Order: sequence, then structure tokens, then C-alpha cells
Amino acid sequence: MTSLDAAATQPTQDTAEMAALYRDLVRVFRTLRATGGSDDLTAGLSSALWTVINHGPLRLSALADIESIGMPTASRVVANLEQRGLVERTVDPDDGRARLLQATASGVAVINHAHSARSQLLSDAVAALVPSVRDNLAPTIAALADALTGSGPPADEPTD
Repeated sequence: MTSLDAAATQPTQDTAEMAALYRDLVRVFRTLRATGGSDDLTAGLSSALWTVINHGPLRLSALADIESIGMPTASRVVANLEQRGLVERTVDPDDGRARLLQATASGVAVINHAHSARSQLLSDAVAALVPSVRDNLAPTIAALADALTGSGPPADEPTD
């Protein structure tokens, strides 16, 4: 291996910093996901339930599209959520042959409990930060989310 080959295979400083940032973000999300949720409700089930609550009532195909999963997987997820009493199927008023998914009161309670617990954990963690970090956290995360999703102002446009 030549020195040029070695240089090409070694991560740059930016790459190493981004890898470290990614690892830190994963730790944050894993910690938040593990907090306040039902012990036996997987991340996939929680995500689908959240989608039904926030986009429902909706058809199974719409749930599959929003969750980026196939119809067989969506069917299994919904069957699991139905068995737990967290979602129910109702007749589509626009097409009596079709069914719509909607969350039950129990399903909404599960998501609300998880949301409250995660919000409290996040609030406590942010409160423990030094003021200079705390003050820049929300706009920095919002800018990162905008950059990743392609929404919001261009990176070179000030938001003030």
C-alpha cells in the first residue's frame, strides 16, 4: 500500500467528527426511546401508533407509505396493535369496503405517557447544561433538522 492509498483509506478529521456526532445522536435517541415507553412495545410499533394518532384515521396503505414499510409488515404491525387494544379499524365513510385505522383511548394514553416521560428526561438534561450550550441547543438542532430534511431556510441565509 502506498502512502497515497493509506491516506485515502484513513478517515479525515471531518469524517471522524461526524462519526462521533452520529454516535452521540444515536445514544441520545436510544436513551429517549428507552424512556417512558411500554416495556413490550417495540420502536416500530410505537412509531406506527404515533403515525396513526397524528395522521389518522388512515388506511393501511397510507400507514405503510408514511412508515416506509411494506404492506405485509404494516398488516402485522396493525394486527399486533389491534391485539393490544391500541388501534381499531373502522369503516371508511367514503368507501364502505375499505377500513380506516384509528387509535383507541388506550393507544393515545400509551403515546402520551411516553411523550411526557421523554420530554421530562430531555428537559432535565437540558437544564443541566451550561447556559451557553443550553441557549444554542434548540436553534442548532432545528438548523440540523432543516438541513437533513431539506426544509427551512438555506444554510447560508440568516434566520434572524
